[in-house]
Amino acid sequence: MRIERDLDVKAAPDDVWRILADEYADVGRWARAVQTSEPNAAVAPLPAAAVGGRVCTASIGAVTETIRIYDTENRVLAYDAQAKAMPFFVRKLTGHWTVRPAGSGSEVGLQFEADLMAPFGALMGWVIRRQFKSAIDETLEDLKLYAETGKVHPDKAKALAATVQPA
Repeated sequence: MRIERDLDVKAAPDDVWRILADEYADVGRWARAVQTSEPNAAVAPLPAAAVGGRVCTASIGAVTETIRIYDTENRVLAYDAQAKAMPFFVRKLTGHWTVRPAGSGSEVGLQFEADLMAPFGALMGWVIRRQFKSAIDETLEDLKLYAETGKVHPDKAKALAATVQPA
């Protein structure tokens, strides 16, 4: 199963790349689908990458990601993801980001693939597709808002405020 999305962002390609790639482990600061994120210390970084991957807490639990392509010149980043809470018939998850100049801003592309085991993929693929589409669209919306304004979605701001412990 493959889901592809493109999005125009009114921010310079270098600024969008910084958010997606240089600050890869900080996705929990701006994406609603991610409650927390931190570097995956178990994975060595590729050349030029700040981290080798990240560990995120999401609604499905812990998600561990490993960067497999980090191309600063062409602004391409790809990663493999694993989540213990994923259904057994989801064998592999991959994400592939691209950032390209477009007018005075950027065009951001995201390809997301899930390798689904037959016959379960055929039977349940539509449910997984719908869930992934929703999460991908939300994440792209969050990226656009954060890249263009430096602000996070009000729901994310509320969630972040709830995690701050009083001194």
